[in-house]
Amino acid sequence: MKIKNLIFLLIPAIAVAGFALFLSISQYEPTYAEPASNQNKTENVTFAAIFPEDPIMGNLKAPKTIVAFEDFGCGRCRDQMKTFNELLEKYPNQVKIIWKSLDVTRFPYSSELAHSYAYCANTQKKFTEFKNNLLTLENIDEDNLKTGATLTELDKSLLDNCLKSEEVKIYKEKNRQLATTLGVNTVPTIFIDNKAIQEPLTLEGWEALLSLPQ
Repeated sequence: MKIKNLIFLLIPAIAVAGFALFLSISQYEPTYAEPASNQNKTENVTFAAIFPEDPIMGNLKAPKTIVAFEDFGCGRCRDQMKTFNELLEKYPNQVKIIWKSLDVTRFPYSSELAHSYAYCANTQKKFTEFKNNLLTLENIDEDNLKTGATLTELDKSLLDNCLKSEEVKIYKEKNRQLATTLGVNTVPTIFIDNKAIQEPLTLEGWEALLSLPQ
């Protein structure tokens, strides 16, 4: 009798505990919510995807394509941008460069705003001019970004609206996701034929790598 009584007492207790566990599970919310849309996800991408918003320097029909993840706050990137200018000046119809925004610099100046300005300059079809003007300035603080925009003669109203828009944030995030997927962990990182390469440091090095006539 004692055993039967004990069983009868345990059954309600087990039922109550089970119900409490069910409530606990049903009220659980994950720490990281699922994205509302898959529109900008880059999972399973195994190549250096090109987005419609990417700046393209050089002739669109050029047979040689370079995809460059670069950052305005990176000294080596800035040197590489200058070398790319030489390359495009000498071989305007043989080479094109797809420029990928990757704002990883946080010190001494964060490069986030510089890349927003660059995106907005590209929407006005003045990316190359803005980039070159920015390369002449000492740093990428906000005052110099405004100076670069003035030198490039960007439409201020369009620029201000663009800087506040969600599109600029979405574009930069797409490139961050793509860089993560491709294992890009340093800038500059250069892709040719969807393979990351050790980039040359000189014009002559690029000419040799791309088999261009010297």
